[in-house]
Amino acid sequence: MTARMSFAVPLAVALMATACATGGGPLRPAAPADASSPAVLWRDPGGIGSRDLFWGAGNSENAPRGPFTFVEEDLSGHNPKVSVREAGGRVWDVKFGDEVHAEVAANRLVWSLGYFVEQQYYVPSGTIRGAKSLGRAAPHIGADGRFREARFRFRDPAMPRTEEEWTLTHNPFVGTKELSGLYVLMTLLNNWDIEGPRNNRVLRADGPRGRSERRFLVSDLGATFGRMGGGRLMSNHSKWNLDHFRNEKFIETVDSAWLRLAHDGYDPDVERVPIAHARWFAGLAGQLRAAQVRRAFEAAGATPSEIDGYSRKVMEKIATLRKAVGSRAVATTDR
Repeated sequence: MTARMSFAVPLAVALMATACATGGGPLRPAAPADASSPAVLWRDPGGIGSRDLFWGAGNSENAPRGPFTFVEEDLSGHNPKVSVREAGGRVWDVKFGDEVHAEVAANRLVWSLGYFVEQQYYVPSGTIRGAKSLGRAAPHIGADGRFREARFRFRDPAMPRTEEEWTLTHNPFVGTKELSGLYVLMTLLNNWDIEGPRNNRVLRADGPRGRSERRFLVSDLGATFGRMGGGRLMSNHSKWNLDHFRNEKFIETVDSAWLRLAHDGYDPDVERVPIAHARWFAGLAGQLRAAQVRRAFEAAGATPSEIDGYSRKVMEKIATLRKAVGSRAVATTDR
């Protein structure tokens, strides 16, 4: 589907907005080759109600196909990860552990509403040849190379990551409805790990008209669908826990000017958005149908009871948001 409209900010304006918003200088800039490329956070996805949330940004032809050959172990972050090469030559970033289901489901929902993601797939089992001398990944890959339940992410060489760093409160988009919508979306997913640039990336890619652009995305969505916990010093947060997700509050208060979110994650500055921005996002989310949302959780390898529970709660949250802000979005009932 061809995108109809984008939100873009030239680099000079982006750095000025960032400095003004934070009271300090900009973060490390992108590589020089990116200096003239506009910054893009969101693009109109068109008919949200007809998007395929099972494949998301990918498709059946691009899904990973084994057997896979071990390349190296990735010791960054907190989760066991390795890089593998498939027979066709593509290299995949493979994650194991408690974020696998959550990250794939969140990836689909974020993509459905016009925010950028990288291709991800849930792979229930497979074989990785030549995986030796493993550290954190050792419990997840057997001596015969077999593994179960992994998240495969494709880092498209046509869309390389730049050196630019950003956070949800330190970026070129401060004060825009697109950034406010991202605040609401991260709260809807119960994403508590959004502090700092380590989970956010910028990709250099060709836009709809062939012009180079810098796409800003939340690249790690694994800390979702659980309990957000208690701020910076929290110790009771969780991931992919249906009971916790069901019981977490979504909206604190709403008045004629502001929607106050019940975001209790690492970053305390994403709790308030202008009511007009919240209404804009509700108009997007309100186009999702229950059957679509279920497909996102099916793609993530969820059990039947998890598919029912998570999709119902997501739809309930969307309905709560629409009611709170007086959205005139299309009905969210399934057909």
